[in-house]
Amino acid sequence: MINIWLINQYSYPPGKSNWRRHFDLFKNFSKEDYNIDVICGSFIHDRKEEILNKGEKYRLINSEGIKYHILSGILYKSKIVRMLSMVQFFFKVLFFSKKLKDKPNIIYASSPHPFNGLAGMYLARKYKCPFILEIRDLWPETWVAMGATTKKSILYKVFAYIEKVLYKNADKIVTLTANKDYYISVGVDEKKVEIISNGVDLEKYDSLLKEESPVKLLENKFNVLYTGAHGTANCLDNILEVAKLVKNDDIVFNFIGEGEKKEELMRKSEEYNLKNVRFYPPINKNLIPNTLKNGDVMIVVAKNTDLYKYGISFNKIFEYFASSKPVIFSGNVANDMVKEGNAGISVEAENIEKIKEAVLSLYNMSNEEREILGKNGRNYVEENYDTKVLAKKVEKIILNLLEGKNV
Repeated sequence: MINIWLINQYSYPPGKSNWRRHFDLFKNFSKEDYNIDVICGSFIHDRKEEILNKGEKYRLINSEGIKYHILSGILYKSKIVRMLSMVQFFFKVLFFSKKLKDKPNIIYASSPHPFNGLAGMYLARKYKCPFILEIRDLWPETWVAMGATTKKSILYKVFAYIEKVLYKNADKIVTLTANKDYYISVGVDEKKVEIISNGVDLEKYDSLLKEESPVKLLENKFNVLYTGAHGTANCLDNILEVAKLVKNDDIVFNFIGEGEKKEELMRKSEEYNLKNVRFYPPINKNLIPNTLKNGDVMIVVAKNTDLYKYGISFNKIFEYFASSKPVIFSGNVANDMVKEGNAGISVEAENIEKIKEAVLSLYNMSNEEREILGKNGRNYVEENYDTKVLAKKVEKIILNLLEGKNV
């Protein structure tokens, strides 16, 4: 039996959050061969909700054989308090790990924040086992790209130092982005880095198509859909500007989700007096398949930043491909999956005129032409990004490390 400890403050049990990468990967591991313990926090970041009841310090949840050890923590709204919660989680993991009966053969620690990795590094040393570091966001580079800090700040320098320590001590680095250039640029051996993208559980996705969506799109309209976070990085103001330029009552832009920019977007839509824009609250991830089925075109806009020259791995793109609907993608990235899969139309980042042209181009296509693009995307994700395919890659990394093959 191979014991895997997975450390991530935000890797919650399924149903508690829309973030489920690790569950979708590790549920494919044989229950006879693997014992998987996930150590996570109680405060659900994307929903701002608590899993644990008031006064409750710990809870064990078993989901399809994966054990989730949920630790109490700090509830936060500000960035400073969030940072404190990360540090607190680091220490809680170290203390809690002493209570786990099955000692690890592999430590798998996942960002976004580096304190998950620091806990993993410390415990891997303690138990003398291989340490896999998964990087979901390039901290602190992401902060710089989004304008939250500068490379001259103390915060940047501290996190850059932690980053280098983690890279040096990891036996393997798993990155979600398309290439290894960033890691090579900071001195990491290319052989240490493996690319395991996000993906979609197609079997689960297809089984959920029958679940009725609460999102009621306007009938007899050409519905363009965006689902997910409404934050700065999502550039949804670009889509709003496109809606303003499109002089066609048949085309409706639908925003489904929540985030810091949503109120501003809704206010701007009212100021523009846009009749072709509709906003919906966030929905459970299980309702996404049926929602997308009722749309005509999906859209993603990536911020114009140097950060994406290393690639992207947006969850929503894989769900869009799974829907068999064409996708509009606006971004300057290393891995333009829409273009690679011939699954829609790709244009340069934040070019509102080009995005508008893409919308009109798809609107003017025949149903048959749009269906071909949608089927291309579905075939592309089946071959490359089904979580069953990705899980085999993760398992291969683990087995190679345990056999002493660090290649």
